[in-house]
Amino acid sequence: MNKTARAIIILAFLVRPALHAGPSQESATPGSLPFSFQEYRLRNGLRVVLSEDPRLPLVTVAVGYGAGTLREKPGQEGLAFLLENLMFQGSENVSPLQHIDFVQKVGGELNAITAPDKALFYETLPSNQLALALWLESDRMKSLVITPAAIQRTRADLIKEHEDRVVSDPYLETFSQFDLLLFPDLLYGHPLIGPGIKDLVEADIVEFHRTYYVPGNAVLCIVGNIDIARTRELVARYFDSIAPGPEIPFPPRPEFRRENDAVVQFSLIPAASPGFHMGFRFFPLQPGDASCLRILQYILLEGETSRLRSRLIRRDLSARYLTGGLDERPSIATLKLFCLTTNAAQVSRSEKGILAEIDRLRASALSQDELAKARRRYMMDYLNRLSTNLGKARFLVDAVFAGKGLDTLGAELSDVLNVSPQALVAFSRRYFIPQNRVVLEFGPR
Repeated sequence: MNKTARAIIILAFLVRPALHAGPSQESATPGSLPFSFQEYRLRNGLRVVLSEDPRLPLVTVAVGYGAGTLREKPGQEGLAFLLENLMFQGSENVSPLQHIDFVQKVGGELNAITAPDKALFYETLPSNQLALALWLESDRMKSLVITPAAIQRTRADLIKEHEDRVVSDPYLETFSQFDLLLFPDLLYGHPLIGPGIKDLVEADIVEFHRTYYVPGNAVLCIVGNIDIARTRELVARYFDSIAPGPEIPFPPRPEFRRENDAVVQFSLIPAASPGFHMGFRFFPLQPGDASCLRILQYILLEGETSRLRSRLIRRDLSARYLTGGLDERPSIATLKLFCLTTNAAQVSRSEKGILAEIDRLRASALSQDELAKARRRYMMDYLNRLSTNLGKARFLVDAVFAGKGLDTLGAELSDVLNVSPQALVAFSRRYFIPQNRVVLEFGPR
């Protein structure tokens, strides 16, 4: 059965009125996820999530720490990203960059990311190498080696890489400027790398690691061709003896001012094509709002026949490029748009086109055909994300750090697919208002 057919069948179940789901998580019943999992905690507070998938002889190991940019203090912008990279610079039993060599030599792949709420490390490798991955992750969790030489080398590499990106991408800095407007709370709006990275001292870095890179602030997710009982034994062997670390409070929640009208600024980029960022803030979200927002993203942006792409690129011919999507962070969600045009007049025309489509959402309900098409696209993307071990692992880790109960995720999917046209109109009227809109225009004057 191909993915499209599978999506339509599952969609037919999920958009029906909710049925009572039994206690088993083994099948994709209405209100459940299309895969099984189990979760538990070790004595040191490490949260463990396991999901068995025997289809391929592969396993993904993902470790997330609540050590994202939200944990940085003023003047420390870049500390979380620096620490993410220092995690590959060696631990008690692993030499600098040897973690990468170990994984690649057995045919595996690995990567890491820093987000506002977390730092995430993951590797996918043959399932008979699970013990290797767990040993590597546990060794740097309990005994990362942070030396002045490693700090200097890693910081210099990150700064050089960032400077090269700024030179090669004239729009890169506008994304940081836009976030500062969209998230005026400095805790949320500061960039991944800021000027403060040059002034970080070893004591700051060591303290950040000692505080946040601990089992009680982490989640370990293992997905793939595993034996659950054997995997639990390995997890206990490698992680159970690690000290839990200090108790860590939730990061402070942001405060966002509301202007009397939309916030509009301009950034001069002489050699670039004109264009703009446009964003809407949704804060604070009420129950059911997140489901509406996810469907509206598909109505407006996903696919060549979505409302905004049809309007700006195919009908009005006012934009030559348009992209965007949701940016969901603790306590707030935003819808971001990035548009390139050919001249300043088309910038204004494209902005007006977007607002006209927003007004259409506010004025009248969607047709059942348009809503059904958005549901199908959402469901197919959802299934595609969960079609790989890595996709499942990141999905589960993201849910943990979003504060969601994993046993509610299936119902959350059902809620999205059951959003009504009337609910979308009410949501649009409540949130798509000038006070929630931010625009950053750029290009030559």
